[in-house]
Amino acid sequence: MGQTQRGKPGAPEVAPDGPGGPSAPGAVESIGRHLARERRLRGISLQELSATTRIPLRSLERLESGAFDDDPDGFVRGFVRTVARALGLPPEETLSRMLPEVDASAASAGVGARIGLRLVLGAFAVVAIAGGYALWIAWTAPAGSEAPRPTGDWIYRRDAVRELASEVGSQPQEPTPAEAPPPESPGDAAPPAPAEPGP
Repeated sequence: MGQTQRGKPGAPEVAPDGPGGPSAPGAVESIGRHLARERRLRGISLQELSATTRIPLRSLERLESGAFDDDPDGFVRGFVRTVARALGLPPEETLSRMLPEVDASAASAGVGARIGLRLVLGAFAVVAIAGGYALWIAWTAPAGSEAPRPTGDWIYRRDAVRELASEVGSQPQEPTPAEAPPPESPGDAAPPAPAEPGP
């Protein structure tokens, strides 16, 4: 019982299945029991640990008794990290003992559900954007834009600036195709005048 460990004489020997250890082989040890076992293995009293870490003695007692095992909030994680450093344990590995392990089938089911939800929300967003675009096109289309186009070779487009200028009277209105004289055909043209004989 009084073996020297890490330079401290008289450190009590702790058996793995003894007090504070797991009760059955393969059982997961709680974080409080793990820290208490590691502290006893190193021969450090709760008072010394409290003085080293500046964590109140009552909080350390509650931590080792398992009062915080089911509550991995920020303060408890901070206590565990600080105690692990003081005991010479790797803090992140010690914290990982505290957090519950996720079952692989439950994790894959959760991932599948999240992917399905994202797909549904993405499809809804695409439909909403397409519908919004269609409404915007219908709303901004000018009235009467469905007028039939002329069937001839010429396509006349409305020129709003020219129409406004003709209404104000600052520019004479050009004749529309109905008012324009038809183009002359080559047979209707006057014959060219005879050329005068030169000297």
